[in-house]
Amino acid sequence: MQHFKLFLGAVLMICSLIVNAQNRNGDSYNRLGIQAGITYGGISTNDFSTSEKSGYMAGLTTRAAVYNNFIVIYGVNFYEIKTGINIKETATSQTSVADFKTTGVQLNLFGGHKIIKEHLSIEAGPILQINSKWKPEKEFENYFIEGYDLQASDLEEISRINFNVAGNISAGFRDVKFWFQYQYGVNNIFSRLNSEGLENKDSRAANLKGHLGLATAGIVVYL
Repeated sequence: MQHFKLFLGAVLMICSLIVNAQNRNGDSYNRLGIQAGITYGGISTNDFSTSEKSGYMAGLTTRAAVYNNFIVIYGVNFYEIKTGINIKETATSQTSVADFKTTGVQLNLFGGHKIIKEHLSIEAGPILQINSKWKPEKEFENYFIEGYDLQASDLEEISRINFNVAGNISAGFRDVKFWFQYQYGVNNIFSRLNSEGLENKDSRAANLKGHLGLATAGIVVYL
């Protein structure tokens, strides 16, 4: 419930800022945008055999001119991120790959600089991420993680609130822009997982470490 209240409050705050920016007159950057993109990456870790997967991201954004060629970008995005992990049905089975999925919302606040007027800019800044459990595909929940005496369902309890940093390039025209972004998770997304007592099931599962690494390409249309 506490996470839901935080999520709702953050979304309402961002939406209020977006609406206020949309109502301003003057600079064409003070407009509401609807954006969507394809993500590629996932949770990177040295503790499990993982593979990058594709997902999606979509939400609301706005740009505000602050001084000369400097801009501020803020918005909210809903996303689905997948990571592949090597699993086995039994110790002697062949290795398979299960998709672990987390969904949620990201709130971003970027500072940026216009390189070529409204046509090209670079941005960077922090992202607050609120996410769900890290759920494996249902048919693989009881499979074992390769190299561990852990089942796939044992890895669900990742941290629910995480902080990322991102770099962004935007290119296009006044009403339509394409954007390319890479974001990296600052904190250990497995910190909550380390409090689940997994080392009691397998001593190798102590002090797990993982960070989000995500590349995204998308389009934004300004209303």
